[in-house]
Amino acid sequence: MSEYQPQMAAHGAINVMVAVVDSAQGKKVLELCRQDHVLLDLVCRGHGTAHSEMLDLLGIGETAKTIILCLTSAPQAKRLLTRLGRELEMRYPGRGIAFSMPVTGIGMRWHKLLTQADGKEDSCVNSADKACGYAMVAVIMEQGYTNLAMEAARKAGARGGTVISARGIAENEVEKFFGIEIQAEKEVLFLVVKSEEKQTVMTAIMKAVGMNTKSHGIVLSLPVSDAIGLAD
Repeated sequence: MSEYQPQMAAHGAINVMVAVVDSAQGKKVLELCRQDHVLLDLVCRGHGTAHSEMLDLLGIGETAKTIILCLTSAPQAKRLLTRLGRELEMRYPGRGIAFSMPVTGIGMRWHKLLTQADGKEDSCVNSADKACGYAMVAVIMEQGYTNLAMEAARKAGARGGTVISARGIAENEVEKFFGIEIQAEKEVLFLVVKSEEKQTVMTAIMKAVGMNTKSHGIVLSLPVSDAIGLAD
C-alpha cells in the first residue's frame, strides 16, 4: 500500500488531546506530557473571544492562554486527561479545559509509530466524519511551506484554510524513527473539506509537504460533528 495512503486504526486508536489553560499552567501540562512520553506536542498562545459569562462557564477566564495539542494513542489521551483532572484540578471550574478528539486519518508512518507502543498494527479507514458530510484536515509542518500545502489542497478540491504558528516539541524517539531533526517552529494549516474529498486532499498534501519532503509535514484528519457557512 502506498505510503501516501491515509490510514487510521479502528475504533479511534489515535487521538488529538487539547488543553487550554492559563499561561502559568502551561508548563505544568507540558511536564505531565513529558512524564507520559508524549511523542509530539504543539504549543501556541491564544486568548478568549467569547463573552465573559461564557468564559466563566467554560472555566477559562479572560487572561492569556496557552493551547497545547498532543498527538497520542487513545489510551494515552485518557491517562493524560485523568492526570490533568487530578493533578491540575481541571475537573473544577476556573482551572482550564482539556478534551480529546479521534483522528480519522493519518499518514502510514505516523500511524505505525503512534500505535506500535500499544501493540496495535491493524488499520482501516474510519468513517466518523460521514455523519455531517465534512472532515477537518490538519497539516503540521515546518515554517514557510503553507503556500505549497494550500496549493496542493486546492488542486485536490479544497477551498480555503486557516494557519496558526506554534512551537513543536518532539521526543527523541520521533527523530530516531524518521531519521530527521524535528524543528521547533511550526505552522499548522486547518482545512474543512467534504468527506468524499478527504482522502484525495490528504494524499495530495502528503505528497507536497509530507515527511519525505523538506517541510516534514504531518497530515491528519478529525471528525466535524456539525458545520455552517461552508461553501458548496
